[in-house]
Amino acid sequence: MTQNFRDHPSADSSLGEEDIEMNNEYLTLMEKCREKVFLIDKNGQITHSTQEITALFGFSKAEYRQLKIMNIVHPEDIQLAEEQMRQVLAVSGRTIEYRIRVLDNRGSYHWVEGRVTNLLEDEQVGALVSHFSEIDKKIHEEKEQALLIQNLTKRNLDLNQFVYIVSHNLRTPLSNLSGLIDILDIDHLNQHNKEIIDLFKTSTERLNETITDLTYILNRKNDQRVKISRINVSKIMDKVCSSFTEQIENLPIILHLNFTNKHVLFNKSYLESILTNLLSNAIKYRDQSRTLEIGVSLTTDQNGERVLKFSDNGLGIDLDTNQDELFGLHKRFHKHVNGNGVGLFITKAQLTSLGGNIEVSSKVNQGTTFSITFCNDLINQDLLAES
Repeated sequence: MTQNFRDHPSADSSLGEEDIEMNNEYLTLMEKCREKVFLIDKNGQITHSTQEITALFGFSKAEYRQLKIMNIVHPEDIQLAEEQMRQVLAVSGRTIEYRIRVLDNRGSYHWVEGRVTNLLEDEQVGALVSHFSEIDKKIHEEKEQALLIQNLTKRNLDLNQFVYIVSHNLRTPLSNLSGLIDILDIDHLNQHNKEIIDLFKTSTERLNETITDLTYILNRKNDQRVKISRINVSKIMDKVCSSFTEQIENLPIILHLNFTNKHVLFNKSYLESILTNLLSNAIKYRDQSRTLEIGVSLTTDQNGERVLKFSDNGLGIDLDTNQDELFGLHKRFHKHVNGNGVGLFITKAQLTSLGGNIEVSSKVNQGTTFSITFCNDLINQDLLAES
């Protein structure tokens, strides 16, 4: 038989003050604690409400005792509330959490969140006990947050589409332009026109680099198949250094490598890219008045996280001026050296995408230190073979 939790009770079925005496101590405690509590019988009848509920919703205690709990539940929430009522009645001592809208004495509904416990067989209580809090503000904030996420997602998709269209629509005409410049017979040009063509070629190459960088960043951002593995950082550093063998030997460069710990859990390609960007920058922005010294170490901090430090004694960066733009796209801090200002942007994006962090300390004409912290949470993932 289906229980009816909604019909208004008759005058004979309403409970008087003598029924409340049975759980007087419990009710007194609830009132002193300023809790919002309903006591409800097995038929859904409200037998008691605390003063906090009257202050919040306006109904008096006597008015609540004339109502069943479903009489104050929003029509759209009744089906869920009735099902939860049946579930809590099925087992003595069972507790069920709920989030519904309830009526006040002005006809408005308010969001509440709480739990109802079956204490019908408890001698002190003898009722269903419903504790709750009013969460209108919380619901409003959740809706605003959901709307914000929706808008940001749409903007992100629009931006991705814009970058895709720009990069792909420009690539073909740009390639044609570069080809025409390459086949241009500059021997028949005077010196002035040759310089103009050289400038034109440089600008074309830079534009091509920008499009390549945008495409790379977009592809990396949309790639959800990032593989995490246990990486030997020392081996990756050796591989990166082999790409700079000529510079390391001829400049020369002194490397100080100290891998107290050898392994991190990360993406192999990302780590290789990060070390390549940092080493390339150290070489490009070295102080040519002294031998370039680079230090690379991997240690474990007090929180058990792996920290990679990459330091150099190069030109350094004025952080007072450039701190906020340090990892920005196409941001450069030494104009006398060619570069596109993408390396540090990509480095930070790769780290943060896997929960890592990067910090910088630097002094002009003294050098720079990058401190990279790898996310500890990756340790809990199933790992593949060592890379």
